[in-house]
Amino acid sequence: MSARPLVLVLYASTHGHTAKIAERIGATLREQRVDARVSRTGAAVDPTGLDGIVVGASIHRGHHQKEILDWISEHRTTLGAMPSAFFSVSLTAAEDSDEARATTGALIDEVVEATGWTPATTAAFAGALQFGKYNLPTRVLMRLIAHRQDPHIDVHVDTDYTDWAVVDRFAHDFATSVQRTRIAA
Repeated sequence: MSARPLVLVLYASTHGHTAKIAERIGATLREQRVDARVSRTGAAVDPTGLDGIVVGASIHRGHHQKEILDWISEHRTTLGAMPSAFFSVSLTAAEDSDEARATTGALIDEVVEATGWTPATTAAFAGALQFGKYNLPTRVLMRLIAHRQDPHIDVHVDTDYTDWAVVDRFAHDFATSVQRTRIAA
């Protein structure tokens, strides 16, 4: 057994912001004396032998990426036997309202129902408007949505809504959970 627990931070990202959050989680885990590997989802990623896993995905067109749901479904038994967490990234999570919290909670519940995996911890993180990374139809749609939410928004400038202190706290808490589980084993 190595001196430090090994955790995989696996993610699916459409425009790159979820990847940025996953990398931040990995860095925070390493600061907490956890060996963290960060990887984009793929069939070759095997969770066997890990001390914990954090899985993340973003919401597009009302759902999380299918590739991450397929991967979770395939590995749900292994994931259920270790400390695990799921994070969801969306613009809805940036809204401070009961309706937005209910929506993000329901989308996380969809992941649980679709995959059969119940992570020990879940979180919804606010995403970013990244107009420069969108294709033309998506850019037009996102500009319309952005203007409806805030008529004064500059649609030529990317806006990051992520509360990085919340992301760091999530990763810190997960590191503590993994370390406690490992000590108890």
